[in-house]
Amino acid sequence: MKKLLLFVTALLSAGAIFAQTDCSELFISEYVEGWNNNKSMELYNPTSTAITLDNVYRLIRWSNGNSAANTDPLYVLPLTGTIQPYKVMVMIQDTTKPGQDTMVWPTLRKRGTWLAPYDYGGTTPGGNVVFWNGDDAVSLQKKIGSTWTDVDIFGEIGVRPKNWQGTYSPSGAWTDTKPYIMGNGVYLTKSHSLKRKHTILHGVNLATMITYGNTQTGGVPDSFDALLEYDTLAVNFFDSLGTHWCDCKKVTHPVLELGVDQSVNAGDTVTLDAGVFTTYTWSTGSHSRIVKIDSAGVGYGTKKVYCVVTDTYGTQSDTVRITFKRNQGIVEHNAGLSISIQPNPVTNKQFTVTGSQNISAVEVISIVGKTICSKPVNSSQKVVKVSLSDVSEGIYMVRVTFMNNQSVTKKIILQ
Repeated sequence: MKKLLLFVTALLSAGAIFAQTDCSELFISEYVEGWNNNKSMELYNPTSTAITLDNVYRLIRWSNGNSAANTDPLYVLPLTGTIQPYKVMVMIQDTTKPGQDTMVWPTLRKRGTWLAPYDYGGTTPGGNVVFWNGDDAVSLQKKIGSTWTDVDIFGEIGVRPKNWQGTYSPSGAWTDTKPYIMGNGVYLTKSHSLKRKHTILHGVNLATMITYGNTQTGGVPDSFDALLEYDTLAVNFFDSLGTHWCDCKKVTHPVLELGVDQSVNAGDTVTLDAGVFTTYTWSTGSHSRIVKIDSAGVGYGTKKVYCVVTDTYGTQSDTVRITFKRNQGIVEHNAGLSISIQPNPVTNKQFTVTGSQNISAVEVISIVGKTICSKPVNSSQKVVKVSLSDVSEGIYMVRVTFMNNQSVTKKIILQ
């Protein structure tokens, strides 16, 4: 226990504890430990704004259990550039210059968007960083005030896992078998790629890492368990680099829907609610979230009412048709037609349509009017499942036709 307390004290003196908040900070989205110099680290921006790295972020390799690498310029790599919202930066070694001993393979090189210096044992700051080989921890740090703080940690700082022989040479790795540092089981951080699970919304901070356990035993069963947050991929597999899907993106994008077309009697009032956005521009001239439409304002017959809204995700528009009938002698009591689409925004390129009556067909139409998918329904049913494989992300219209040949159209966002 005394040894663990001394280790914790040393780490606390090296940097502040960072309070993690979902979807608010860069984190590691993929780790690649391939053969020779085929190493890569992918960083993901889970926020809705661009993040500039210059003088704010750096990467540290804590080699072979080192707990003082942040004081050695060769193991501290300053990061530069900007990562756009929900995008990644793919870091590889700059071994493209003539005379290097082992080149990065072309299949990995074409995935790289940022080159780390190749100057192992030289004088270039960060020249020793992108050389992890399975038993090194790596951390992403951010300068908060005047203090460099870990915002994500891969592995365990100050811990070197053993190999299958129980020794340190040749290098070992964190494995899939508790306590994960003793060389038992399958290597995960050596000769593997590890992709962050889509459910992970923030990085691992110092406070979380400290709970992994004693530096000598791995604190069974609380050592670094890579499979808790990462999916394992084969060695030298690079195809997943360059994009990352995170649940941060799908939960924050509202969809403008004004509802289905309506037919009402003269004198009736229709209330339309656009939902929560930043600005509103209605065809009636209103700039409010909610408008009330009646025949006195727009006249009799069928009228198109549209709204254009904006927020941090851009601009959306929607139109609804309202028919005001002159004849008030007989009030019609139509059952009405309606549909619901779940989920919307659409994830995994699959959604379910539920209609108020039996459905005969479902069509997915692009915003320029091209039919992307047409799904006839052979039997009488109110619920239809639709799959959109090989369809790009974007805004589409879903038109549902009922057995009486009437139809309802709704907008979806495909993520």
